[in-house]
Amino acid sequence: MTRRPPALPRPSLRWLAGLALAAATSAVTAQGAPAPLRFVLPTNQAMPLLAMTGSRPVDGLLKDIAETLAAGLGRPLQYVVLPAKRAASALHRGDADVHCYVQPGWLEGQLLWTQRFIASAEVVAASRDAPPLAALSGLAGEPVGTVLGYHYPRIDAALPRAFNRQDVVDADTNLRRLAVGRVRYVLTDRLSLQHFIKRHPGAGLREVLEFDRTELGCAVSPREAAALDAINQALRQMHTEGRLNQILDRYR
Repeated sequence: MTRRPPALPRPSLRWLAGLALAAATSAVTAQGAPAPLRFVLPTNQAMPLLAMTGSRPVDGLLKDIAETLAAGLGRPLQYVVLPAKRAASALHRGDADVHCYVQPGWLEGQLLWTQRFIASAEVVAASRDAPPLAALSGLAGEPVGTVLGYHYPRIDAALPRAFNRQDVVDADTNLRRLAVGRVRYVLTDRLSLQHFIKRHPGAGLREVLEFDRTELGCAVSPREAAALDAINQALRQMHTEGRLNQILDRYR
């Protein structure tokens, strides 16, 4: 049985007080109460980013970030659960407010963006018996595990006519297929790979190549423009108060 990480500590009074002024500019309902922060949860995510029971999140990095951000803003939290490929349109329509752990190249259209606050490394993971990989060119024509709805611009550029995607529904399924030998290589992020190896040390998976490193932030609906400064201040406080590292340490 997988050991669940310890619960996060409650937000400090200093952290909440430091955001009071910024949160005052957040959206409010017609009755004057703070409007819910509608936070996107993509259905094709898996641990360590997200675990769901039905349509309810029960664990994961995204859940922790959503709860901490909403608390800092003084707004109730409402989840918007949908496929990743529909996230941008939901933000444009105003059906969702915030989508985190993303970068502009991943979403289409004119959205607002927060500061980038969390590092991510995209890697090629290999099965136990896969040959070493020195460069992306070594994947030309090779069936490569990918996630439906995900964009891989670095791979598209390196293999414009030889990127043989093998799409699956989520990141965990991608790594499980690698572990049982359905493919020899998959594209994933380092945090997800580390989490999988920690849970399944006998699977023999390994990182063979880092192909992208970036800082991720949150996409914000244009209808939430008035709240953007408050959201950025909340993210800064998460970092300076050490709460972001507390969250990340649960899944490393």
